[in-house]
Parts: sequence; C-alpha cells; structure tokens
Amino acid sequence: MNTQFKVKFLNHLAKKKNNKGFTLIELLVVVIIIGVLAAIALPNLLSQVAKGRQAEAKTNLGALNRAQQAYRLEKATFANAMTRLPIQMDSGQYYTVTVVGGTVVGANHLASSLPAYTNDIKDYTSAVGQLADGTYSAIVCEQNTNPSLNNIGPAVATGTAACGTNSEAVN
Repeated sequence: MNTQFKVKFLNHLAKKKNNKGFTLIELLVVVIIIGVLAAIALPNLLSQVAKGRQAEAKTNLGALNRAQQAYRLEKATFANAMTRLPIQMDSGQYYTVTVVGGTVVGANHLASSLPAYTNDIKDYTSAVGQLADGTYSAIVCEQNTNPSLNNIGPAVATGTAACGTNSEAVN
C-alpha cells in the first residue's frame, strides 16, 4: 500500500505542475476590483483638474487687484480698462479676464470661463477699493453655482470690497 500511495502522490504532483495560471473567476474578480477603484477615484481626479484650472482665475484676479492699487497711487483713480494698468496679461487658457468698471472709489473685475469650460469650472470676480483712511480693501469671489447665470459681481461701497449675490470670498 505504501508503494501505491507513493505512485498516486507522484502522479498527483506531476499533474499539478501542468495546472499553472489563473482561472476565469479569479481574473473576473480582479477586473471588478480595479473597476470599483477606478469608479471611486475618477470623480476625485476630475475635481482636482478643475481646481488646477481655477487657479488661473484666482492668480490673475489677485494680480489685477494689486495692479489697480498701484494705478490708484499714481493716478488718484482706479483704471476702467486693462490697457491702462501697469500689468501685461496674456489671454488665459481657461478664462477671459476683464475690468468691469473703475471709479475713484474702486474697481471690479470678472474672470469668465471660456465656452469650452463653462460647465467644468466656476467663474470668479474681484474688487478693490480704497477706504477713507487710505488703506485698500481687496477681495476675490468664487461663484456658488456652475454655470453662473445669476452671478452678480462684487460691490465696492465707500471703498469696502464685498462679494455679490451667489458668490463667496476666496481665502
């Protein structure tokens, strides 16, 4: 009986060496796991891409606010056009930035997304004003909804910049 057992065991080992690889069920389980992980990660990835694109608007509006302050120091009024500011700003890849209005009290700016990105990224507005004590008040505002159908820009009342309706201040 010992010899029979040894022979069967050796036959079993010989057959087992031929069974290398994965079964179809094992491969299917791996594919399903990868699919679930991809479904979880994709929305997070897309939101990070949008945040990167929106950084263009925040940066450009911040630079405009500082340029308006420099212009106000030299001319005693805020600029009402981009060409009057001491800053060269190329057309953006994701946004169009414009000066909405400039007065002695303050100025407003708008960064509106290009048509190809309207539903992907939010619009931004900014304002800068000079208070009675000579200090400046500047703000950059992000719209709350996308796209911004009713986004009313920031207000500059008596030099104090504040976000308008449907938007909130960006830190």
